[in-house]
Amino acid sequence: MSYTEKMGPLRDEINRLNEEILEKISERVRVALRIGEVKKRHGMPVVDRAREEAVLNHVESLAADHGLNPEGLRRVFREIIDLCVKAEEEHG
Repeated sequence: MSYTEKMGPLRDEINRLNEEILEKISERVRVALRIGEVKKRHGMPVVDRAREEAVLNHVESLAADHGLNPEGLRRVFREIIDLCVKAEEEHG
């Protein structure tokens, strides 16, 4: 089997996984927007550093269970959180 024949299905699988990840990030943003609405109704700020830190610590603690680098996963989730905060700020 050639390189191209071996790589094609693997790249297709990566593309499928990327789409699933995007769907989950989109779902997370939608939930964050709902959270933002509750915060706004109750006069709370969009940013909650304590909650963000708790989320990041939780994700980092799960990293090893999935064979992932904790610091790298923390950076990825920091970006996801920032994306959600930005969406809340723009929506609010």
